[in-house]
Amino acid sequence: MQELIFSVVKNSLSITFFVLAMMLFIEYVNVRTQGAFCRKIQKRGWQQVVIGVLFGLFPGCLGTYTVVTLYSHNLASLGALFATFVATMGDEAFLLFSLDLSTALRVSAVLVAIAVVGGFLIDFVWKRSESTCEPTHFEIHEHDDDAHEHSWTSSIQENVLHPSSQRAMLLFGVLLIFVLSVLGEIGHSHDVFPGLEHVGHEHHIDWFSMTFVCLSLATAYVIAIVPEHFLQTHFWEHIIKKHFWKILGWTTCIIAIVHVVDSWVELQNVVSQYQWQILIAAVLIGLIPESGPHIIFISLYLSGHIPFAILLANAIVQDGHGGLPLFAESPKTFVLLKLAKSVIALVLGFILL
Repeated sequence: MQELIFSVVKNSLSITFFVLAMMLFIEYVNVRTQGAFCRKIQKRGWQQVVIGVLFGLFPGCLGTYTVVTLYSHNLASLGALFATFVATMGDEAFLLFSLDLSTALRVSAVLVAIAVVGGFLIDFVWKRSESTCEPTHFEIHEHDDDAHEHSWTSSIQENVLHPSSQRAMLLFGVLLIFVLSVLGEIGHSHDVFPGLEHVGHEHHIDWFSMTFVCLSLATAYVIAIVPEHFLQTHFWEHIIKKHFWKILGWTTCIIAIVHVVDSWVELQNVVSQYQWQILIAAVLIGLIPESGPHIIFISLYLSGHIPFAILLANAIVQDGHGGLPLFAESPKTFVLLKLAKSVIALVLGFILL
C-alpha cells in the first residue's frame, strides 16, 4: 500500500510540476516581451496545427503538456490541440520504437495524417477568437513596464539571500524536484504487463530524469531572478493559486483510480479472446488518461495475437498522461477530444479489420 501511495504521489507531482513550470516560462517570456509573445503565437494560424503535430510526435507526454498549457492560455487553437492529442502515443512510443521501428513509423505516419487533416478541419470550422489573450491570463501590469526597463538579474543575490516566504517555498520545492530527479526517483512509474517489465524501460528513465533535472534548474533560475511583483502577481496568485491544486487534485484522483482498477482487472486476459470485441476494448482502454494500460496492445501485437488495426485504434484514442492537465483545466474539451478520436478509431479500425 505504501508503494502504491508513493507511486501515485510521485507521478502526480511530476506531472503537475512540469505543467506549472511551462506556465511559468510562458508567462515570464510574455511579460518580458510586453505581450508580443502571446500575440505572435496567436497569429500563427495553420502553422499551429503543424507545431502541435511535432509536439505530439515527441515520445513521452512533455510535448502534450506544453500544448495543453498553450491552449489553456488561449495561445493554441483547438485544431492544434486535437493534432497534438492524435499524434502522440505517450510513453508507449518509447517502447514501440525500441522494439519494432517499422511498426512505430507506420503508426506514426497514420497518426500524423489524421492529426493534420483533423486539425485543419477543426480550425476551419471552429474559428478561434483573434483577440489577444484572455484577460484572466497573461496580464501585463504597470509594474511590469517598470521591471521591463531595468535588469531583472540585478537583484538575484538579494532574492536568494533574503527571499520572501513565497519565494523561499517555491525554491525549496524546486530544489526537492531537482534532488529527486538526480536520484532518478521522479517520473512516470509503469505498471507494465508480464514479459515487458524491463524491455525499453531503461531508454525512458534516464531521458525523463535528465529532462526534469534541466527543467528544475531552469525553473529555479527564473524564480530567483524575477522581481517580487512578478513572483507574487503572475506566479503565486495566478499559476499557483488558480492552477496548482486543481491540476494536482484531478491528476492524483485519476492516477489512483487507474491503479486500483488495474489491480482488480486482468486486462490482458479480457482483451485476448475476441477480435471485434478487442477493437472496442482497445478504444475503451484508450480513453484512460494514463501511460501503462496501453502497453498491453503493443505486447499483443508483437506476439501476433492482434492485427495492426487494433494497435492503431488504441494509438489514436490514447494520449498517455497528456490528458490529465487538460481534464483539470477543461473537462468538456477533454471529453470532446476523446469522443472525436474514438469515432475515428472505430471507423478506421472496422475498415481495416
